[in-house]
Amino acid sequence: MKLLLKVNSEKARKRFGIPANLQTSSANATAVTIKRINQNRTTENTSILQKLSTSSKLLILLIVVVVIVAGVIIYIEIEQNNRKPDPGPILFGNSYEHGTFPNLGNGHLVIDRDQWGASELAKNLKIPLKHPIPYVLITHIGVQSKPCENVYRCSIKMRTIQDSAIAEKNLPDIQANFYVGDDGNIYVGRGWDYANTYANDTLAVTFMGDYGRYEPNEKQLEAAQYLLAHAVTNKYIDLAYKLVAQNQTKVTKSPGANVYRHIKTWYHFYPCGMDDHPRCGVELGLPDVWDGKM
Repeated sequence: MKLLLKVNSEKARKRFGIPANLQTSSANATAVTIKRINQNRTTENTSILQKLSTSSKLLILLIVVVVIVAGVIIYIEIEQNNRKPDPGPILFGNSYEHGTFPNLGNGHLVIDRDQWGASELAKNLKIPLKHPIPYVLITHIGVQSKPCENVYRCSIKMRTIQDSAIAEKNLPDIQANFYVGDDGNIYVGRGWDYANTYANDTLAVTFMGDYGRYEPNEKQLEAAQYLLAHAVTNKYIDLAYKLVAQNQTKVTKSPGANVYRHIKTWYHFYPCGMDDHPRCGVELGLPDVWDGKM
């Protein structure tokens, strides 16, 4: 094949009358030109690197480092934003510190005054509750009050009850010590340490609704029982406390027939003021009618 190409090349040279030395010279010239172009490119690249000063090189290095650091920071920020914050444990405490939702157990929370938005118009309460408290009084809101089904609506109801107590009834604060929402949570009224508006030496627990018309649900009834169990454990109420309904202490429909039907079956229910039983609180010197204005 090489021989054939060589013969054809020779024939072409003779046909066109090209001298043999001219063909060789042209090939050599082309090779020299290519070599010079490559040398020029190398020289140009070397010149660019040589022209860069030391300070320029340092500047470029600094820019590269800044870009890398910025990338790392952005990555960390994105990772942190994508992580869900740890809510931490639900805190349990008797002080009801702001920002905590003490857990009574089985999902029943205690919503303190700051959390339901108690009014600052409430005056200082002056009559303390001595522990352990011998009586627990069960009441309801009544007056066709619809039960509240979540923290938002129950908090509104608590503020409405407090506003009415202060502005319309001229009381220093909301009436009862604790309120039980239809959501299964406990809302702090006057709390553990101050007397309610009904009678001294009692802990008033109010069901938030009209329970002559509505039925209390299971979680609401359970929340009240968990509250009382917590009170016994922490010695707020007497180990042998007496549980009474408001209709045993005065002429009223409170706590409503539907709540009364349930609490009559509770272990600590005390039938004072009924049939031949003595009136409630007579052994403590409490008034005939539990309807104070404290």
